[in-house]
Amino acid sequence: MEKVKFQIKLKKNLDFIIFGFTGSILLILSEFFYWFSNYTLLDRYVIATSVAIEDSFLYLFPFLSGIICLAASIIVVYDFKLRIKSVILSSVGIGFLLIFFIDFLSQESDYILSVGVGFYLFLTGFLLIVINVINILLTKEKESG
Repeated sequence: MEKVKFQIKLKKNLDFIIFGFTGSILLILSEFFYWFSNYTLLDRYVIATSVAIEDSFLYLFPFLSGIICLAASIIVVYDFKLRIKSVILSSVGIGFLLIFFIDFLSQESDYILSVGVGFYLFLTGFLLIVINVINILLTKEKESG
């Protein structure tokens, strides 16, 4: 009986699972692929840690945002009634991504023509998370009875 309820809930929330999980995983993976100038964000974090530790944490923002948005996606799958809390949590992750995106692109404007795979994964994950948040906000819960 419990297995059947879980399968019904899984089918009903499949679009949230696909957009939320895929976007979050792409953000996490973007940390390990080349961005600009043939460095991954993890490489840049290690290099910046040895020079200026306060600037180095910027390179971990996509990874942390991916984890935050993944937790928000798990919340929606677990209980659809918690979707507003999930949107708030996703908004925190999107805020981190916007801070990262604006600050990072201002530093890397010279290398904008040599974009690597990590940047495309980042953009795709960011757009999927935004679509997921919009989808959650537009979906109404069906009233029972």
